[in-house]
Formats: sequence, C-alpha cells, structure tokens
Amino acid sequence: MVTEPEYDVPTATAGIFADLLADERLRLPKAVVDAANVEFEGAALPYLCVPFKFTEAISAIKGLEAAFASAIAASRFGTTPSQAIINTDHAALFVFSAFSTTINGMVALDPRLKGKFDDWDKADSHKYRYRGLATNIYRTRDGRFFHLHGSLNARASMTMVGLDWDDPARLQLTDREDIVPLYQAEVEKWDAKEIDRVANDEYKQAGSICYTYDEFKELPAGKAIIDVPVYELDKAADGPVVPWPEATENKPLSGIKVLELTRIIASPAIGKGLAEHGATVLRIVSSTLPDMHVLHPDLNQGKYVADLDLKSEAGKAKLRELIKDADVIIDGYRPGAVERLGFGRDAVRKINPSIIYVRESCYGFHGPWSHRSGWQQIADCLVGLSHAFGEKLGLPDGESVVPIFPNSDYGAGASALLGTLNALYRRATEGGVWNVDAALAYYDVWLMRLGFYPDAVWDKIRPASKLRHNWEMTTLLPAIIPELHARRPDVFSNPKFWHELPAPSYGEGAVVRTVRPVVKLEGVTIGVGRGPGQRWPVAATNESMCPS
Repeated sequence: MVTEPEYDVPTATAGIFADLLADERLRLPKAVVDAANVEFEGAALPYLCVPFKFTEAISAIKGLEAAFASAIAASRFGTTPSQAIINTDHAALFVFSAFSTTINGMVALDPRLKGKFDDWDKADSHKYRYRGLATNIYRTRDGRFFHLHGSLNARASMTMVGLDWDDPARLQLTDREDIVPLYQAEVEKWDAKEIDRVANDEYKQAGSICYTYDEFKELPAGKAIIDVPVYELDKAADGPVVPWPEATENKPLSGIKVLELTRIIASPAIGKGLAEHGATVLRIVSSTLPDMHVLHPDLNQGKYVADLDLKSEAGKAKLRELIKDADVIIDGYRPGAVERLGFGRDAVRKINPSIIYVRESCYGFHGPWSHRSGWQQIADCLVGLSHAFGEKLGLPDGESVVPIFPNSDYGAGASALLGTLNALYRRATEGGVWNVDAALAYYDVWLMRLGFYPDAVWDKIRPASKLRHNWEMTTLLPAIIPELHARRPDVFSNPKFWHELPAPSYGEGAVVRTVRPVVKLEGVTIGVGRGPGQRWPVAATNESMCPS
C-alpha cells in the first residue's frame, strides 16, 4: 500500500518560491535571482485555520523580498549576498498583524484606550453595531450570497437596502443576533445581480456576489486579470539612471524617500515594508476623511504622519513641494480619486519625472470593473475564496464565508513592495521611469492557482468554531485568534517574532507590541526604530521630503 507523503509547509513554500523566481512576468533582475539564497523553516503543519495556502504564499513573497534586499545591499554597499531565513510560522502572523497588535497590553479597540487615538470614525459608522453590520454577507432572493459593504460611511449602503440610518431604537442594539435579521430581511428582497449593479454603479459602494472561482474566470472582469502576476511593473518611459542616495545606516533603502497617500491595510502595508528596509516614509492623512484607527498602531510603525487636506489649495501646494523630493509615491485610494485631485501619474511626473508611482486597488487595473472600489472581503468574494471556504467548511447551498484574515490586503501590500523594490533597483542600475500596480484580486487569483491543502491537512487545522456566512470580520477574528493562541502558544510568545516600540503619541510611556519584520539578512539591518503615530507638522513648515 502506497501512503501519501507527509505535508511540510517549508518544503511547499520552497516550491512556490522557485516558481516565483521563474515567473518572467515579474521581470526580476538577474542580480535578484542570483541573490535568492533563501531557506524556509517552521512547523510542518500550518496553524491558520483556512484551506488556502496563506502561510506558504506570504512566506514565498517574503523570501523574494529578502532576495531584493540582499541584491540592493550588494549594489549599494558592496556586500556579498547572504543567506536569508524565512520562518513560515512568523510569516503567517504578518497576514493579521494589525489585529494582534497591542498598546500597553491592550488591543486598539479596548475601551481603556478611548481618547488615546484621533477620532477617524468621521461618520460614526463603527460607533454603532447596527451600522457596522452593513458590512457582511447576506443571502439574496435568488439564493445567492452577496457581500454588502458599508465601507467607511455605511449610510449609502443602508439607504440602498432600505434601512434607517438614524433609527434611535436600532442604534441602541448591541447584539448581532438582533441586527443581522434586519439586514437579511432587506437584502433578500433583491436578486444578486441587481443588488450588485445598484450598489456599485448607482450608489458607488463596494459589494460583490460570492462567485465560484470558475464563475469568476468567465466574468469579463475575471478574464481581464486572470493572467496578471502578483504585481505589474511597467517602464513608462526612458530616463536617466538615478543613483542611490547617500546612506546614513546599513539598511537597503536608507536615504530613499516615500510619500504615501493611503488608507486601511493594503497600501499602508507597502509603506510599512519600505520603512522596514530603511526608507523614510511620510504618510499623508486628512483629518477631514474617515479611516480605521485600529489599524494605525501596526501600519504606521516606522513612518512619519502628516495631516494635509488635498481638497484645499494649500494642501495641494504642499504636496507638490513634497513630490519634488520624493523617490516613490503610493496611491491607495479608489481608482481615479487621487487623479481627480490633480495627482495622477502624468501630473506627478510633470513635477518629478523620475518618481516611481505605485498604485494599489481591489479589482486591478484592467477590465470593466477596474474603476470599482473594494476591500479585502470584496476581493475574496469576487475571486471565489469565500465560496470555496464555505464549501470546505461543509456548508450547504453555496453558503460563502470570508476566509477570516485580511490576507489579500497584506498579501497585495507585500506584492506591491516587491514591485517597488524592483523599480528602485532598475532605476538605480539601468534608468527608466517606472510604474507599479498591485491589487487584492491579483493576489487572490494567485492564491487560487496554488490550490488547497490535502484533506488530511485540512482535517487537522479546520476551525473549531462553526462559522457561517453572516459572521463578519469583527465576529470572525475574535472567535478564531484565541483558537490560534491555544493551538500554537509558542508562536504568540516567541520573542523572535515580536517587537516592542515606544509610542508616546498614545500616552506617556506607551509601548506598542506588534509583529517583527519577517525578513532577516546577515550583515544587513532590517527593522524600524520608531513607533507609530509620530506627527510631522508638514503644513506648517517649508521642509522638503523628508526629515531625518
């Protein structure tokens, strides 16, 4: 009798990493391939309780990040490319690091931290559970499942389905069991295709039918991106070589200056990665716009933050000054939003011809839905992950469940980081004007191509919680993270996987504990020395990009 060989996460990761190195669409420089001396270590079984290869995928991406860092360090400092070791257990923490981060031992939503954060919930969409559950999967009249999304202002989505935004009695509801049926009763009045059309085209709100992967591949939007790699690198024009700046420390990107126009997770994760490799990153926020403060302790570490209103002439003028001195600009807003403000690729290149322009979106930059807004949950429903997860959980009738973690967010950010490192390396060695595009859907397509775990593995790691389609992220994560702690307490206590950073903006003596950078290289420093939240009063100064 032939027995099936035991599954091993590091071995599987090495195979995926080899495929990435061989992917000609990524346009990897020869020096990066030559520097790809990467070893993967970790437990044989994954601990993330999903049937997808989340752990192997992000570990392989981090392996390629290490190869880029090694090649850049060799180019800048004359060092010999060294071996990198990627721990797959550590890498798995990366895909939900914002939700494992603590401030003085408390998660960001802890009521004891009230008043320590800026108020980013401008529309009070997350203040009330009634409004928050506008973001969830509900069954439609024709038996399909649709992910309604309230985004950062749930009023439009609630109005669309016929729920009163300001109902005093409903605003006092705190039990999801009382609220979910209110949404379900309204959504089931719609057929799936109609609510999808009205949400996206009339109300301009994110939302998606929970398609199967095969259905997605037959959609015009699916056909447009099915063969796109995890990032797209495009040489927009010829241009001179831009030498590396003078380095002030032994980090691959020391002296590189980055402007970040971003919100939520995926695009801030790009800037976070660049900061870990030594770039000076200035994240531009606006106190006039909503955001999610729970994400900032993780995704703002190592960065400066400045408040600019880009709808004002003063704010636009200041950003133009900053662009003159920047190497990279990251656009993570809804496709076209930054361009309408006057800072699209063509406009920015008139100010700084050599700047690398990085874009990140949900649907990607091809096909009829490229203009749509979206979130991690929307990409997962669009590409088929949510349907497949429900199927693997044994749920009937196509019931779909979002795969727990913001994996496509962090994965798309890590992929865009690779594209940005590629563009920086090429600009410094061969010249040229470079564009980088990444998308949540690109990453999800790649994940689906990687396939599922063998049944024997899935049976060992499947969640104990009985997940259902209407378990939104704020229910899924608090249910599952304790399961992970119980299964692998060593991962959550390992000091090699975590670090603490001072965060005085959250109070005197405040300390943030979050996931340490996954990439480690001998002889090269990777990491951040600054906690999140350090403000730079950019609007009040004439400083160029950026402070030291």
